[in-house]
Amino acid sequence: MTNILLVQSRVTEVRVERERENFRRSIGDKATLHFLSAVDEKLAWTAPEEFLKGYDGVIFGGSSDFDFHGGRPDGDPVRLMSMMILSRAKNIVSYALAQNIPTLGVCFGHQIIGELHSGAVMNDAEQRKMGAYEVILTDDGKKDPLFCALPERFLAQYAHKDSVTQMPIGATLLASSPACRFSMLRYGSKVYTVQFHTEVLMMPRGPQRETPESSSIIALWIERIVAP
Repeated sequence: MTNILLVQSRVTEVRVERERENFRRSIGDKATLHFLSAVDEKLAWTAPEEFLKGYDGVIFGGSSDFDFHGGRPDGDPVRLMSMMILSRAKNIVSYALAQNIPTLGVCFGHQIIGELHSGAVMNDAEQRKMGAYEVILTDDGKKDPLFCALPERFLAQYAHKDSVTQMPIGATLLASSPACRFSMLRYGSKVYTVQFHTEVLMMPRGPQRETPESSSIIALWIERIVAP
């Protein structure tokens, strides 16, 4: 059985469980999902090889509890905790890249990996949104082994205040749109990140549309990247 580790950056219990259920539904019977809390200060964060032992892939999930900026003042506890999460994630991301371990960053996870590669995550009012918005594949996205089966344009579920505001070093842009300049990125051959919530079927606010294409991405990631 394929084993996937979901690194969660949430403290609100109902949000933690909702995220787990969303990912379980998205993965279905394609893998067994396990969980790690990025806010657990008791864990040995300097030993990424221990965290990833026995796992075939790792997902960094979203967070409605923390922001890198979020329009908050410097020194805000939420921003400070986000930087702590970033420092804890750094070793895991670096190890995954070095060992070619399939990795998927979703929303806050997209921002974590972008920030680690100088992507400048900021509160960008023009890109802040919630609901279903269009994603447009780039030429690289159309050729990518994960996304080549998707249509050039499809809808995805967004819910974020912060955005990656400059191209991260070493990343390949796979999708963009007027509403989200860096919708999907790839680092190397097996690290993918998306600003939208591919695990969510419908957002409670904003444009409400079904998003079958984006909702298929996690299963495709497991089939084509994790366990081809």
